Amino acid sequence: MSASDLELLIDDYVDGSLDPAKRNLVEARMKADAEFREKVETATQSISMIRQALSKVEPGRDFEEKVNSQIISITQSNQHLRPFNRGAGGQLTAGDPDARLLHDPEAAREKRRLMGIAAAAAVLFAIAAAALVILLSNPPSEKEKQDVPPKPPAAQHR
Repeated sequence: MSASDLELLIDDYVDGSLDPAKRNLVEARMKADAEFREKVETATQSISMIRQALSKVEPGRDFEEKVNSQIISITQSNQHLRPFNRGAGGQLTAGDPDARLLHDPEAAREKRRLMGIAAAAAVLFAIAAAALVILLSNPPSEKEKQDVPPKPPAAQHR
């Protein structure tokens, strides 16, 4: 199952939109797989936090600002939610429990593909630049100059 399929399954589970058979499969996997259970619990907490924030905000012109303010208030008052700490220069370390959440195999493949394209483009650019330098640095020989027909005289204006 791909990462995006897994996320959709978790979202459907958290929303309560799975049929009973799939729900039982998800719950069985949660019992057997601690990492999967953590993902489901994180999604559940996130949805709960958003619902809590939205329940306290009336729609209006500053709706987004009020929602953001509520989310910040909820995260600061909940001891189980910790804010991002920029202690390591803003970089997650291998020991950080959130580091594994940022690994995205599809993004890594796309990055490698784009780096390959960039390398090929750099090689082609270098070849074109070298060819241009060679052409411009070799002046035409006397024979090549003689092979060029002379330009006709410009029409004289009266």
